[in-house]
Amino acid sequence: MRKSFIIIAALLLLAALSSSCNRTGCQCYIKTDVAHTHAIFEDENMSKEDCMAKEAELNDEVSMDVYRCR
Repeated sequence: MRKSFIIIAALLLLAALSSSCNRTGCQCYIKTDVAHTHAIFEDENMSKEDCMAKEAELNDEVSMDVYRCR
């Protein structure tokens, strides 16, 4: 039981570390794409402010709050 708990904890820690790399640029996804598998928009050289502006632009195009950019 304890071994399986340690293995699960190690895998979760590894997953958290691999997904928390320093990300640069902007990636926009539909909010229902929880796994972030299909980016609607990507730009590696975009600042944080420009990324938030792109999120607002995408949401304005569809008149709904369905996109999330990070």
